[in-house]
Amino acid sequence: MSRFPRPPHPDRTVSHGERRAVVGWTHNDLPRGIDLCIESAASQAGLENDRIARDHFALTHNQALLLARYLLQSTGQRLEEPSRGLLRRLFRRV
Repeated sequence: MSRFPRPPHPDRTVSHGERRAVVGWTHNDLPRGIDLCIESAASQAGLENDRIARDHFALTHNQALLLARYLLQSTGQRLEEPSRGLLRRLFRRV
């Protein structure tokens, strides 16, 4: 461990390891996945004073899918089943 701590990165508005609330997110497509940008604030006052941290994560398509499924399952939600097409509904009755 260094005797002299490194100065904080100028883009960071809160200390690493501090609990923050997610206040937004965006993504950009990459050739082999996505760049997920998660915006968070340490407090309501931080949010009101625009002290928002932006963290970027590079995810493969598979990682993004697994994360989406995990978040849905952990909140007890499910994806809606796609509706059956007209031909499929008609032939089921025959």
